[in-house]
Amino acid sequence: MGPKLLLLTMLIGMSSAYTYYLQVQTADETWASTPGPVYVTFFGTYGRTFNFGNLGYMSTDSKKLFSRASTDYIGSIQCISIKMGTSNAWMPDTLTAWASYDVTNKAYFYSYYQWYSTNTGEGINEKKFCKQGDTTYSITATTADVSYAGSDDIWASVTIIGSTGTTETGILGAQLYDMYFEAGSTNKMVFHGMKDVGCIHCIIVKTRNTDAWLFSSITVQEVAAGSKPVTFHNTGNVWLSSDSTRQLKLCNRSKKK
Repeated sequence: MGPKLLLLTMLIGMSSAYTYYLQVQTADETWASTPGPVYVTFFGTYGRTFNFGNLGYMSTDSKKLFSRASTDYIGSIQCISIKMGTSNAWMPDTLTAWASYDVTNKAYFYSYYQWYSTNTGEGINEKKFCKQGDTTYSITATTADVSYAGSDDIWASVTIIGSTGTTETGILGAQLYDMYFEAGSTNKMVFHGMKDVGCIHCIIVKTRNTDAWLFSSITVQEVAAGSKPVTFHNTGNVWLSSDSTRQLKLCNRSKKK
């Protein structure tokens, strides 16, 4: 093979190579880290898959970016699966996947205070996540200004109910410093990869831990031009805790987009 032909062959090979990316946020919880192995598979359109492989060591409350080169084209990433290869339990928070040929189309996957382990007494061994959609919502939570209303261990999420369906945010506190909702404070969080639910009617606020939280209001807004915020007030002053009221449903008659 001559030099020119060799160069041409190399260029063709390079042009057909793709890079797949996975950004992983491990939860801010005691013992959430794991030495691995943690195996991940990507699922694309038309049933195509890509074995992303082992992530290795994952440390508590850390965000790590992984990349893998491949000649396999799987189209738009729709789902991913996690499979543990160790009994040393791990708790992820958010996983974001994308490909070099479609960098603006990221797929977001949220885990909800779920432990993963080969030991079924400590968690589940594997799970498949599929993307909800491509809409971004902001959640603005105001904690009541009374004693003990705040929390740094509530592990709450918001399910948004609208005219065209439902969608669930990731863990609210994961975007805050030390996951802390301080009494009297207002905190804004943004969640990508959600389903467009149309006109927002109701929300369900769900907690997953015994620590108590009292919020006075939660405002939901699609992050898009022309969208309007919808605010839900906790008029009953209901404290949320997995020991008492695990979830609270609030509805708003205004039903704004």
